Parts: sequence; C-alpha cells; structure tokens
Amino acid sequence: MSNRLTKTVFAAILGSGIILGMANAHSETTGNAEADYRIGEMKKLGMNMGAIAKVAKGEVAYTDALNQNAKSIAELSANMSKWFPAGSGVEKSRSKPDIWDEANKGKFAKAIEDLQAASLQLIVAVQTGDQAKIGGALKATGATCGGCHKPFRKPKH
Repeated sequence: MSNRLTKTVFAAILGSGIILGMANAHSETTGNAEADYRIGEMKKLGMNMGAIAKVAKGEVAYTDALNQNAKSIAELSANMSKWFPAGSGVEKSRSKPDIWDEANKGKFAKAIEDLQAASLQLIVAVQTGDQAKIGGALKATGATCGGCHKPFRKPKH
C-alpha cells in the first residue's frame, strides 16, 4: 500500500475510531431514552465505518457485502438530525449544550449535512471496489465526523 494511501486509511480509521470510542464509552445507559437511542445509532455508524476501514486498510478483501455497510452509513446519517431532541444532552452522552443553542442550529445542521453528503460519496466509492477510492471516501466521511465532534462533543473524562 502506498504511503499516501496508508495516511488516508489511517485518517479514516481515526475518524471511525472516534465513533467507536464514543460508543464503547457508553456501555451503560444514560438514564435518558433519547440519548441511549442516539448512542446506539452511533455504535451502528461506527461498526459500519469499521467494516469499510478494514477493506480500505487491506486487512480483508472487498466483497459486495461492503455496499450494505456504506448504505447503512448513509441511512443512519439521513436520520441523524432526529437523534438530538431537546432534553437529551445528559452528561454521559458527552453532547455539548451548544447543539441545542439557537445560535448554533445552522452550524450543527450543516455538520450533519456534510456527513450525509460524504456518506453518499462513500457509497459510490465502495461500489467501485477500488481500495484507494474507498480509503479516500472513508477519510472524507471520517473528517465530517470530526467536524461535528470537535465543536459539539465534550472530551472523555
């Protein structure tokens, strides 16, 4: 694997690792049904990103089943705006109150839209079966995750 592709895949893995890390940190319930649902959906997102990352890194061979992983990411991202109802920002969820601040609504919505757009490009890349294209699209998708996590998620304690 080329050095450039290795860096691309590493960045994508880092992005999906952020999601998986978030999911693993929340093995207990938060006491808030909406937050627990959101965390469960984020776990699904992370698992699908992880499956694609294994192919992008060359750890496993490409199969057509990877297309479903990419489609699942797109489906999850299409519903993400519904995962943050008012009152679901409990401490264990690590969601910053900025998410629900009227002044940040547009920025938060844009971050989700960016993920949605990147996830559609990921579907296209995965359909090619080309490891480099998959890695590049995964990197772009992972970057949108970080684009939301940095301003809207509290750090781990």
